[in-house]
Amino acid sequence: MGNVTTIIQIEAPSEKVFAFAISEKMNDVWKEWTETKWISDGPVGVGSISHFVGQGSWSNMGEWDMEVTEFVKNKKMTMRTIGAAKVNATDSMVLEPTTKGTKITYSENYKVSYSVLGKLIDKLKVSKEMEKNNRKMLENLKKLLRRNLKVKRKDANILSLFFISKVNII
Repeated sequence: MGNVTTIIQIEAPSEKVFAFAISEKMNDVWKEWTETKWISDGPVGVGSISHFVGQGSWSNMGEWDMEVTEFVKNKKMTMRTIGAAKVNATDSMVLEPTTKGTKITYSENYKVSYSVLGKLIDKLKVSKEMEKNNRKMLENLKKLLRRNLKVKRKDANILSLFFISKVNII
């Protein structure tokens, strides 16, 4: 079984990071590798299912579903592949508040039916590629959150200027 763990610091509160991570906006983070959408009804939680369609370097993965197996709001979400997936995987995102925002630990445990040679290739190439992709995915998340927070701050500043202007006019 392979394991890839990636850690990143994001200057945003864990509540904002988590809300973004379980929203449809997360598709913008993954778009280089997959098209993703929640296919179960209701709020995201244990038992929720997300559908993935591989694209780009992951197009050979086809389509697969993942089910949420662990969910602690603003702290952790774990998902595992279900059904006819080419890879048997469990992905986990753990959020820890820090003085500068949020530390994210993204872990991916996977099992692929490989021969001995395939397992060697996995160690030399596949796991390195997954680590690179996960790092880029978390960097994408960081950029999108930063942009999203700046837009909201800018809107808040415009609103406060508007109200200050209104008060000064009256």
